[in-house]
Amino acid sequence: MRKATATYHAPEGDAKSCNIGGVVFNDGETVEINSDEHPHLMEKLQGNQHFEFEAGEDDEKPRRGRPPNRDLKKGIEEARDHDFEADQRAAASRKEPEKTT
Repeated sequence: MRKATATYHAPEGDAKSCNIGGVVFNDGETVEINSDEHPHLMEKLQGNQHFEFEAGEDDEKPRRGRPPNRDLKKGIEEARDHDFEADQRAAASRKEPEKTT
């Protein structure tokens, strides 16, 4: 999990708070986020001119619970692209022929 802090700097004449991806940012207040709960914000806020963004190092500790959607999506894509028929043909070719007496 990678942790980061983001501080919103509201443009002059704009709202003093904003809500991005379910996280509320108030002007000048630092908000802690992490890559497990808000992976979409980790990349989005880095390039945003109205945010001061500081990311920490990835601690690479395994998470408990359900994997993030991006991991599930990756698994689904790999399964979709896999040639299961080739697996069946290979398994069938490895079977020993039946002996008849």
